Amino acid sequence: MRTIPVPRQTGPLHVNWDDGGRGTRGQYVLTELVKVMEYKRVLGLQSAYLALAMLVVLAVPHAWAQSGHVLNGVGPVDQAMSGAGMAMPQDALTALHWSPAGIVDIPGNNLALSLQVMQPAGTLSSTVNAGAFGDFGPAGTLSGATDSDAGPFPIPAVGFVHAPDGGRWAVGLSAFGVGGFGVDYEATGSGGGNPVLMAQPPMGYGFGAISSEFALMQVSPTFAYRVSNTVSIGFSPTFNYASLKVAPFPAASPDDADGNGFPTYEDAPKDWAPGFGVQAGVAYHGPTGFSAAASFKSAQQFQDFEFDSQDELGNARMLTFNLDYPMIVSAGVAYGGIDGLVLAADVRYIDFENTDGFSESGYDNTGAVQGFGWTSILVGAVGIQYEVAPGVPLRAGYSYSENPIADEMTFFNTPAPAIIQHHISGGVGYEVGQNVALAVAVQYGLKNEVTGEWINPLGHVPGTSVSSELSTLTIIAGVSIGLN
Repeated sequence: MRTIPVPRQTGPLHVNWDDGGRGTRGQYVLTELVKVMEYKRVLGLQSAYLALAMLVVLAVPHAWAQSGHVLNGVGPVDQAMSGAGMAMPQDALTALHWSPAGIVDIPGNNLALSLQVMQPAGTLSSTVNAGAFGDFGPAGTLSGATDSDAGPFPIPAVGFVHAPDGGRWAVGLSAFGVGGFGVDYEATGSGGGNPVLMAQPPMGYGFGAISSEFALMQVSPTFAYRVSNTVSIGFSPTFNYASLKVAPFPAASPDDADGNGFPTYEDAPKDWAPGFGVQAGVAYHGPTGFSAAASFKSAQQFQDFEFDSQDELGNARMLTFNLDYPMIVSAGVAYGGIDGLVLAADVRYIDFENTDGFSESGYDNTGAVQGFGWTSILVGAVGIQYEVAPGVPLRAGYSYSENPIADEMTFFNTPAPAIIQHHISGGVGYEVGQNVALAVAVQYGLKNEVTGEWINPLGHVPGTSVSSELSTLTIIAGVSIGLN
């Protein structure tokens, strides 16, 4: 049984949500969703579903993960508990993201909105000792560090669940960002500084400015069925849309169109690709307050990205790359047998090493980088919620993730430093009447660093090093609204 009921709206709600100056689209989406709520009595539930489905497409213009590729939670409740809670979801977003079977326990008609703002703090540093490249130098040791200018990144989320009281079926619809990465490192001049950010040969030893931007949006209609009083099952097809740009783009063979004998990697401007997958789950809610849940999210298969680039002479050149989203297997347990208290623990397996774009590493025989070279990882999260006063729950959580990037893969992952392993978080909720619950959360990704040697098509380069360092700070706010 759920210990914190989802409130239900009995009158019009007016929301004024400032999206931090990142544009007006977030404000527009929230305003229009409020109109859906207010007009719902007049239009009827079926029309409200249609209006929400149309707005879902606008709700997630960009999505960014906290430490790299996979977001560890969606919404202020889930994030306040560091991604724990799938066995006893406290809001629609948590259930829709991790536990499709759990939506049967979100009573009535519930709409959840959230906005998450993530600020990464990344630093790229490198060293090249004198003579590391033989006859090509350098004459003296080069060393430097550069901070990334990327962020802050807004991540909106929308979820709706219709679960009639006493019924066996429940349906839901969600749209939110589930993954991403991005860096923005300025180039270093030829006079010295950070060598990996110096110009490409023959003018320097590095890549020049390095920037990347990957964002993945996922839209999921969800269906759940209560098999018995204690067991439910759920299923959702997952429709994805992702954008990617990388400059320079080492996953394509360098070109030497100008014939100077020094091939260069070209930029890959932003392109979009659709993808598809499925998610299924089962949930158990025992009579003593113990709950358990498990879910399987298939690998999300994407069409190839096709980048309209140019060679060294300005001629059109098409670059292609396939980047799928990994299979994720999740399981969780929770206990809510003490009034006002929820204890939760989740574990996840993220299968990077069998995912296109991540599984391979190194160069092919044309000098193109074959992939990021990530390993599959386990993620564990624990969370607690305690209601200190009626309608005022406090939440806290901690999560640990294995690092998918080994030190020897650092050089290939300067555009995607998904290296954070520890997250700590906290938050608070406040029920406004019987039908509206507000929530805020803060999550900090503790600083982590990986270091490895430079790697060229001939192998590792002794006397060189490159390091990526990253921490993140995320603030999340949201509202859960019960609709009669």
